Formats: sequence, C-alpha cells, structure tokens
Amino acid sequence: MKKLYFFTLLMFSVTFSIMAQKEQIKTAQAELTKGNVQGALTILNDIEYLITNAKDEDKSDYYFIKAKTYTALANKKIDSSKNMSLAVACYNELITAEVDSGNLKYAVQARESIKEIKSALERSSVEDNNAQRFSEAADKMMYLYEMDKKDTVNLYNAASNFFNAKQYDLALKSYEVLKNIKYSGNGMEYYATNKKTNQEELFVSASNRDLGVKQGSHDKPRNAKSKSKKAEILKRLAYIQTEKGDIASAESNYKAIININPSDIETYIDLAYVKLDRKKEIADKMSLLGTSSEDMKKYDELKAKKDAEVKTAVNYLEKALILDPNNKDVSKLLLNLYRSLDMTDKYEALKAKG
Repeated sequence: MKKLYFFTLLMFSVTFSIMAQKEQIKTAQAELTKGNVQGALTILNDIEYLITNAKDEDKSDYYFIKAKTYTALANKKIDSSKNMSLAVACYNELITAEVDSGNLKYAVQARESIKEIKSALERSSVEDNNAQRFSEAADKMMYLYEMDKKDTVNLYNAASNFFNAKQYDLALKSYEVLKNIKYSGNGMEYYATNKKTNQEELFVSASNRDLGVKQGSHDKPRNAKSKSKKAEILKRLAYIQTEKGDIASAESNYKAIININPSDIETYIDLAYVKLDRKKEIADKMSLLGTSSEDMKKYDELKAKKDAEVKTAVNYLEKALILDPNNKDVSKLLLNLYRSLDMTDKYEALKAKG
C-alpha cells in the first residue's frame, strides 16, 4: 500500500513538473513578446534543470524561445557578441534535440537564424578591425570560433587582433592553439575596395564581401590565394614569449621559423638578440658574486657560458650578413661582438669592408 502511495505521489509530482514547465515556457514567451527580455530569461534559467527530461515539443519550445531571448538582448546592445553566441548555442541544442527525436519543429528556422547571426557578427568584427578597434574585433572573432571550432580562420583572426590590441596573454593562448593544430591558413582570401576610403579591405568570408558589394559600400571584389601563416604564428609567439621573459620557448619558435624559411634574415637577427638577452642574464648573475674562491670558480663558469651565448649570437648575425651583405645594423653589432670576444681577425676583416 505504501509503495503504491509513493508511486502515485511520484507520478503526480512528475506530471505537475511537466505542466509547470510548460506554463513557465508560455509565460517566458509572453514576457518576451511584451519586451521584458530580462524577465523572460530569468524564467527560462529557473527551469533549465527540468529540460533534460522534458517532452520533445517542450524542449523545442524552450530552446527556441531562449535563443530568441538572447537575440533580443543582443539587439538591445547588451553584451551583443556574447548573447549572439549564446543564441547560437541554444539553436544548436534545439537542432540536436529535434534531429534525435525526429520531430523537426524549428530546426530549419534555427539553421537560418544561425547563419544570420554569424553573418552579422562577422560584419561587425570586420568593421571593428577596419576601424582599428582590435580588442572588440578579437572578442567577436573568438565568439565566432567558439560557435564553430572547425572554422579555425576565426581563431587566427582573433589571435591577430589580440596581438594588435597588445592583449598578449590572450594572443599567446590563441597562437599556441593554432600552432598545436598545425594551422597553415592555406585557402582563399576575399577582398573588395571600400568606396568611401578607396582602400582595399580583407573580409572574413566570401559571403560578407559579396554582401558589401551588393549593398554598395564596396566594389572591385577579388579573390587571392592566402600564403601559409605558420611562420607568422611562430614569429608572434616568439615575440610574446620574449616580452614575457620565456627566452627558451622564444628561441625554440625562432628556430622553427628557420626550418620553414632558412633565408629569413629577420629571424637570424631575432635569434641573435635572444642570445644576447641570455648573455645579459648571465652577466647580471656574475655581478652579484664576491671574491671568495668558490665565487671565483662560479664566475669563470658563468663567463664561459656568457661567451658561448655571444659566439652563438655571432654565428646568427654572420648568417644574416651573408643573406644581406649591406645591412649596416648587423655589421655594426657584429663589430662590437667581435671586439668583446677579442676576435681581432674577423673584426679587422669586417671593418675593412666598410
């Protein structure tokens, strides 16, 4: 008898919960229609835990209305990029649920809405980039990447804008992901000329470029094959790592660039400066030593290491000078290093070349 009573009570509770969540979804829809967007979102968030076990139709209604609510917040300029991303996440949940159930109520509309949201966010990110609002552009491009992680060009664009905005921690994280997935960036680039500025602009997609041409803001569309971005990614990684004092990682990435392009003069120079940074670190340690026999022994060991770093820097600069014999800056630095190492023959020979 007790078991039957408990089962009846449980069934009543479940039935009541199902009816309650259906009513709450309707209430949220009514609040959204009235323009009370935040109120609608609060209602939907309060019943989110019930949706996993909801009926298929209720799931569809819930995710559809929640996506519309996030879109409404974005349209009100309230955390627009974030709420666009959350709307896409809801539409994706809706599509997954409807495909699993076979009851396609909103799936087609959801797919179209995702395309529209992405297109709007892409256009906005391009506008920010062209106006040099790099931080805003980076955030939007990162949201686009989070919406579809297969579209790695958005991650690359986000990293580039984080770098330009000097948000080096975020740029470093993004570039490391790109390096790990072996992103090359090979593909097509989409250009058109801005009629107001008469400047050619790069678009994140062909559809956005074509829309600009269609709307009359741009003309002269053209496509071009993009060059590999691997060396650029490594170079920016190395730059940030040098700025943060991670000299070992920077050196590793500079060497990787040389493996890609052995004729990259700037990278040989960068490697030389990395070695000279290490030389300075060692010199600082030497200056702290005393005159005891133990300290003098450490001094000699450190001096040998310092000279080895300088000699490696010399090797890199000599390679750069072979590639560009008229580079006065490299010649000047080499002369100073030859003199510091008492490399008299090389010093005189280079000085004689003028």
